[in-house]
Amino acid sequence: MLSKENTETLCRVGPGTVMGDLMREYWLPCTYSWELTADGDPLRVRMLGEDLIAFRDTNGTPGFIANNCPHRGASLFFGRNEEAGLRCVYHGWKFDAEGNCVDMPNEPAESDFKQKVKATAYRGADAGGITWIYMGPNQQNPPGLPNWEWCQVPENQLQHSHKAIYECNFMQALEGELDTTHVYFLHSRLDPSDAPSYGLYAPDRRARLEIVDTNYGVMYAARRNEEVGDVYYWRTTQFLFPVYGMFPGGGEDGTVPLSMYVPIDDEHTLHWGLWWHPSQPMATFGKPKQQKLNDTGALIGGVGPMKPHQTGRYFADWWPEACMENDFLMNKEVKKTKSFTGIPSVRAQDDAVITSMSAIMDRTKEHLGTADATIIRVRRRMLEAAKAFRERGITPPGVNDPELYQVRSCQAILPKDVSWQSALDDWHYCRTTEHPTGGFKPVRSVPEGGFGRGTRYAQGQ
Repeated sequence: MLSKENTETLCRVGPGTVMGDLMREYWLPCTYSWELTADGDPLRVRMLGEDLIAFRDTNGTPGFIANNCPHRGASLFFGRNEEAGLRCVYHGWKFDAEGNCVDMPNEPAESDFKQKVKATAYRGADAGGITWIYMGPNQQNPPGLPNWEWCQVPENQLQHSHKAIYECNFMQALEGELDTTHVYFLHSRLDPSDAPSYGLYAPDRRARLEIVDTNYGVMYAARRNEEVGDVYYWRTTQFLFPVYGMFPGGGEDGTVPLSMYVPIDDEHTLHWGLWWHPSQPMATFGKPKQQKLNDTGALIGGVGPMKPHQTGRYFADWWPEACMENDFLMNKEVKKTKSFTGIPSVRAQDDAVITSMSAIMDRTKEHLGTADATIIRVRRRMLEAAKAFRERGITPPGVNDPELYQVRSCQAILPKDVSWQSALDDWHYCRTTEHPTGGFKPVRSVPEGGFGRGTRYAQGQ
């Protein structure tokens, strides 16, 4: 249970809020880099409760500028992206990527008024196929971008699997990523002998957690018993400040996943998923490849297809078809015969349960057990970091240490007398590209919505 006061602190991200101030210290993913082209169409985005217009200027520099022109408040979405700036169509005022007014053609030529006007604008930067935004106070000297391994591998080793809007607060979405025991319920198949494409399976659905605080967040290992042999099945998960969850990777071929839960505002989250391989090409790579839904019960990757372009809305191309209005496309026959939920993808299954909690869940009414220890720990760390920053000016974890983001998650089968930390340490901290157990090859599951290098995970196999 969390008090109402702490829930408010944890979930409110607008300007001037405790958590909003913490979020603004970090670079956050906002658009795919390919969505913004030089002198191309501006895009409506919303980040941390602020309506912004994203664009890429003539020189290729990305910019994020307040939606409303500082002159008379017209939306700069209708602006002309030309000659290294965004020009408001109302009176022709033009602003560069830093918000400087560089032209004011409706004023007398001798006027210096443009020197006195500046639009709210935020720094943008490209890395790993994503355009990131920094909304903090140090616009002239922002911190370094997080030094993710996936931002450094060749393009054919990185697959952006999905991006979608979740209609709920970022924290309850992130908490789902850190919850290991839901995996073999929510995402499971009914018959263990069915193909893994119908859902996950493990004979031991309980987990014994070992949790470690890190200088970038929290890491935990979930231990389960195996049916044969003197071994344990380990699943390790990373939480990295402020919005990253890395569920167990190191699957059959060593692919590694990452999920990102960026607060659009208090009640909407921009959820991203990607996979990378530390040393070898992926079978598919690059832009998200939306998969069509099917009625066979076999799960698809990502969140499924998007609704048609949502004219007039922020992130207009990233509203998923599966949503609360259609019960997340639950197939009742499939629910009876194939999967635990009848919902056609792992990420849509996640979306269904976290959205059903309401936009911001009432944490005063929950009853947490020992299996929820990681969620409790992460909430505590988030609250402590936000309050330490607000009250004592202590820089939040990772802001000034971009190298801390060089981490991975893992799943592995290890002898019972072997420490998971010592066995997996080099893998976790990107010191080796060799999977610690030579490649984890389960028959119980498929990667949770991901894209491996081989063809083993083709639908129906």
